[in-house]
Amino acid sequence: MKGRSGGIRGCSQLGLRKGKGKERKKVCGLTLLPDELVWNCLAKVSSLDLAALRMTSKAHRSLATTPYLWDLRLEMGRVEPCYYMCLHIFPEPIPRWFILHPVQRRLKPIDSHVYQSLELGSTPIYSHAYQSPESGSSFVVAAWGIFVIGGLVNGKPTSEVAFFDCFEHKWYKLPPMMIPRTSASASMIDDKIYVFGGCLGDDSNWAEVYDIDTLTWDFLCVPSRPKNIKQSVVIDKKVVYAVDEDRQSFSFSPSKLFVSCGGKTDSKPGDRDHWCLIGGFLFSTGPRGTILWCLPDDLDWKEVKGLEELQQQQQRLVEYGITKLTTNNASYIVIFWNAQPQGAASLELWSAEISLRKNGQEIRGKIEWSGCVYKLDYPLTDSNRVKVVFAEPWFQKASDSVAMALSALKRAPPRIGTPLSGEDTQSVRFEAPWR
Repeated sequence: MKGRSGGIRGCSQLGLRKGKGKERKKVCGLTLLPDELVWNCLAKVSSLDLAALRMTSKAHRSLATTPYLWDLRLEMGRVEPCYYMCLHIFPEPIPRWFILHPVQRRLKPIDSHVYQSLELGSTPIYSHAYQSPESGSSFVVAAWGIFVIGGLVNGKPTSEVAFFDCFEHKWYKLPPMMIPRTSASASMIDDKIYVFGGCLGDDSNWAEVYDIDTLTWDFLCVPSRPKNIKQSVVIDKKVVYAVDEDRQSFSFSPSKLFVSCGGKTDSKPGDRDHWCLIGGFLFSTGPRGTILWCLPDDLDWKEVKGLEELQQQQQRLVEYGITKLTTNNASYIVIFWNAQPQGAASLELWSAEISLRKNGQEIRGKIEWSGCVYKLDYPLTDSNRVKVVFAEPWFQKASDSVAMALSALKRAPPRIGTPLSGEDTQSVRFEAPWR
């Protein structure tokens, strides 16, 4: 953050910089402006500049972290993209959560505290430190945050569901699923989360749906259910498209409540653990550091060209192969891999951002950036490695349901210059924990 406070124009005139004299410390130019003007200006300031503002004084920290300001930023569409990641750093038993710093491009840990209250406007009650399931969780990114569904706890499937609030950086415990599940497929369509598979049983409990508005789970009757799902994506925000362990494709439409078997077979079978949909094309990992693409309708996988430099770079970094493939808000492919630079005694997690363009019958990639995002003090071995459990950007404008939730909170704008209560200042941890 060095030098960031100087990036806010007019800081000295507004009294944001600390002075030597007692009178200068008491002056704050923000109190001389109309409250509505101040809130609208602060809502348009970048999160990094707001972080600089928070460091100037306790009063400015209270001002920049008030819930009303972040509600206003959401309504105005001024929420900036944040990249969240869940890493299982072996030999640690439990995964940990991080946020990627947008400038330094380094992962910063996130405090994990669970709050029990689920009602809008109520004061959250701290319960205990949140611990992610060991593995097998399903993740759904929503307008408000990230749902973590099921997984393995002490080696057994769990029905627990947690929600990470990306505004306040708090965990909430949600109603559990009807039955325990692990490695299930989870997708959100029209403010409902559809969960398929990941359990033992018959057709009656193979799928269930979670209603975000009512906070309730119900079983979903799905005829002609497929076998265990390997990968799934949501296409056009209307249809869940998936491939099962027999490489057969199928789709699910919530509006029609049916499963349609596509009849297509995956052309290149293998344990591809990552799918992402960009511009109507599916992308996945291939053997030896390659990236594959196909159209959902044919599942005829082809290699993304132009990434020979990336494959050579991975060879030089000892461990060869992509551990996670996802996307970002710029529609770039984002990949991660474990690395130990030759001659170094430390384990590193590297990342690369790849832009894409269609060139005739092929897709070509271009490396826009690559580098180390996390570093450990011990070498890479079979027992010492980093598994990227989850990695996705969080950036969405307020949906209708979120807008209704905000109106239900009925937060009034605080008076500028009026100190906030201790509860207000301590309960908000939004968007920029790099301080």
